[in-house]
Amino acid sequence: MTGEEIVIKPTRKQREAYILAENNRVTLYGGAIRGGKSYFLCLYALTLAFKYDRSRWLFLRESLPTLKRTLLVTFQEFLSAGFDRFVKEHNQVTNTITFHNGSQFIFMAESYDTDKELNRFRGLEINGAFIDEANEIQEVTFDKIIERAGSWFHSPGCPTKIIMTANPTNNWLKKRIYDKWREDKLPEGYAYIPAKIYDNPYIPEEYMQSLKMLPRYQYEVFVEGNWDLQLKTGGEFYKCFELDKHVQPTRYNPALPLHISWDDNVNPYLPAGVFQIEGKEVRMIDEILGESPNNTIKAVCREIIRKYPNHDTGMFIYGDATAQKEDTKLEKGYNFYRLVLDNLKQYRPQLRVLTSNPSVMMRGNWINSILETELGGIKITIGENCKTTINDFVMIKEAADGTKSKEMETDPKTKVRYQKVGHLTDLTDYLLCSAFANDFLAYQSGGAVMSMTFGKNKVSKNSY
Repeated sequence: MTGEEIVIKPTRKQREAYILAENNRVTLYGGAIRGGKSYFLCLYALTLAFKYDRSRWLFLRESLPTLKRTLLVTFQEFLSAGFDRFVKEHNQVTNTITFHNGSQFIFMAESYDTDKELNRFRGLEINGAFIDEANEIQEVTFDKIIERAGSWFHSPGCPTKIIMTANPTNNWLKKRIYDKWREDKLPEGYAYIPAKIYDNPYIPEEYMQSLKMLPRYQYEVFVEGNWDLQLKTGGEFYKCFELDKHVQPTRYNPALPLHISWDDNVNPYLPAGVFQIEGKEVRMIDEILGESPNNTIKAVCREIIRKYPNHDTGMFIYGDATAQKEDTKLEKGYNFYRLVLDNLKQYRPQLRVLTSNPSVMMRGNWINSILETELGGIKITIGENCKTTINDFVMIKEAADGTKSKEMETDPKTKVRYQKVGHLTDLTDYLLCSAFANDFLAYQSGGAVMSMTFGKNKVSKNSY
């Protein structure tokens, strides 16, 4: 192209993203608002277009109105800064830009609602694509772009690239890229680089401060880039759970007993919650997720021992009452909790599992009352480190009959079906209903105090 140069100053994070994109086929950049995501897309796309003559690149957003008011506006800033001198033709009907060296940018909307067969992508020949806010795009669309990327053969030496930006989301993008990145299991040729507003030095301080006025949910997701927390969308089972009120830093206090609560599952993990109770204040200090191949009682107990090796002030065990039945897969006389007690015997644990699980609707109403008003003086704090538990409190929905909606998912590899969310909140329910048995019974009976049974033992007062 021409020898004229335009001086631009990418941020340090954008330079890091450039290196990753150069060395990978698929790169996801972002994870929060105002991190310079769209700017990076346009900048890197221009770099490729100028480097490889006659290359073709797709720019994609979820809808045409969104495309026009976001990505096209950002690209127009580049043109206004001097890049327009390299443009041979700008067809505003087809939203196609052709440069003097023959390279092309094709701006397109996914428009999945009106084109579920993805017919608009048929015959599309491109070297690669730039997907802005990929969290709004369907997974089938992403797969279609993988299919089309690299199908344009008229730019010798041009690499195939798919570059995406995104805000935190709880859909295919999180599972397919973010979660695998966090577990260091991304496939070869894939990369993710987190970018937050703090990585963009061009953001005014006044705007940064104004974002602190956002509700805690929005701030955590869109500013802090918290992929593990999802926004409230309505219909939550724990409708009175609030981040500002119920999520705080918590610490292990060696002077207090440990209260370990279990949910009898192995898929997608075997969960245990670690709590401490002081008076009527319940603090969740840890969550342990035994994922395969460590989704066994022995493995989870081993992790508890590793984390609390010198604890000597007592331990209480809670959990799903249905796991008390004898398991025919185990040695005769053994059940779930017998194995827990045996594996944690160094702590001399005491079993506090109820004889049966309380009504889901009733315990939900009671716990929501505690969350809302600290009913009976009970206060619940979830440690900010307990990400999965926090997400469960937000994500589990209420079914039409007032119980929890058990949304199921199938593991694509094992074909095993499992409940997506709610395991950590279930074990929290079990602990609260057991540790504060009299309070729960008083709530059910309108104030009359009764006793509740723990396994074979009876208690007539709360002991912590």
